Order: sequence, then structure tokens, then C-alpha cells
Amino acid sequence: MPFADLNGFRVYFETHGGGFPLLLINGLGSDHLEWLFQVPAFEPYFRVVVYDHFGTGKSDVPPGPYTTARMADDVDILLESLGILRAHVLGVSLGGMIAQEVALRHPGRVERLVLGCTAPGGALSLRPSEAAMAAFLGAGRGNPEAELRRMMPYLYTDAYIDEQPEEIDAFLRRRLENRTDPAAFAAQLSAAMTHNAADRLHRIEAGTLVITGDADRLVPPENSSRLAERIPGARLVVLPGAPHRLFAENAEAFNREVMGFLQG
Repeated sequence: MPFADLNGFRVYFETHGGGFPLLLINGLGSDHLEWLFQVPAFEPYFRVVVYDHFGTGKSDVPPGPYTTARMADDVDILLESLGILRAHVLGVSLGGMIAQEVALRHPGRVERLVLGCTAPGGALSLRPSEAAMAAFLGAGRGNPEAELRRMMPYLYTDAYIDEQPEEIDAFLRRRLENRTDPAAFAAQLSAAMTHNAADRLHRIEAGTLVITGDADRLVPPENSSRLAERIPGARLVVLPGAPHRLFAENAEAFNREVMGFLQG
């Protein structure tokens, strides 16, 4: 299996396709399998790199605390180990926060930046609702499937949950078969909640696409507007009716916007 050593801990990664590198950074509690709608679409055009955050998938579980800055430094080491000097970087949710830090802490690594369904942190962010936070704060304390089902309304639209039960079941199966370590989940959640790039966004040099859905019940879409306003030259795309997991439920539209931006 392909592993990279990051400061004494192993992180699992995969590469697909060829061409200019494109790094995909997944969100809270997710492993590389969540890019099932993106890898096939992107690999004919890019060398797509996916990996498992520490504590998820096949990667090791180093002790916390985790921060988005620390996780961005891990990305830098991973790219170095793969001989990648520069890449497009796409991050969603927590991954979008990590991607912000990659662009700020390691600007030479980033050619173009895509920030999906994410937030700037600090006083600039609109926080999730209390109900949404309650659904995620309880992770690791009870029945795993019941915990995941409580999260569903904040990840997908009600219509998708009702009309695409096979996709929801497949998502649940992936998460249950590749469970995130509860301590690592809590550490990742803490990293998301303490993320704060608000006062540094103007320093991002990479061309940036900010993309969200106007039906996101987890990360309020206004956060994307605030990101785009403060990143020089950033382009904002809001997909109508798209939820937090827009890269899954609205994969075709999401991929089209990303491809247009990266190849434009």
C-alpha cells in the first residue's frame, strides 16, 4: 500500500491519472473514498492525489491536538515526498480550511485553489446552527449508524435522502466500514472550530474559486461570500439547491465548475 512518512506517522495516499497535479483534501471524518465522483472525472486531465487525514481511513492516528495549520504542514510534507513542487489544491469543508492554510503557509505549492463549502474562521465566520453542532458533537458516543443518520440532514437535501436511498446507504456503508477513530474525529472537529484565516485571506496569491450551495445547512453559504470578498480576484459560484455535500449530490455541476476554472 502507498504510505508516506509524515513526522514519524504513516499517511495513506493514492495517485490517479497523469498531467499537472491536483490534490483533493477531504472534510471532517472523511477518507479518500469520498472522492468517488471526482477522481474518475479529473484523472483524464490531472495527476489526482487523494489521501486519508490522520485518524481516518488507513492512516495512523497521532495524538492531538490537530489544527488546520498543522494539517496544512502535513500536506506540504506529503507533496514533497511525492516529488510534487506545485499543484492545484481543492479542499471541501474542513479540507477547505486546510487548503486556505496551505495557500497561506506554503504559497509556492499552490497553482490554483478551490475552496468548497467552507469558512474563513474567526469572527468572520457564521457558525453552524446549534442543532447541526449537536449532531456532530455526539460522534463516537453511541451507535455509529445512528450517529451518522443524525448527520444526514446537514449533509444532503431532504429530497436526495428520500429519492436516492441507495446513495445514502452507500455513504453510510463506506463510513461504517472505514470508521474514523473517535478521538481523531474530535481532534479534527476542534481543528475546524478553531480555524482562523480571516485576517490573512488577502495574502492568498493563487487564483481562487470559492464554491458552495445555497442549501448548505452545515456551513452557512454566506461564509463563501465572505471568503471570496477577501481573497484577491476570487471567483464565487453558488449552486442553487445544493447542500453541504454538493460535490456528491451535485457532482456533475460541481465538477464542471472546477474543471472550467482549472483549465480556464
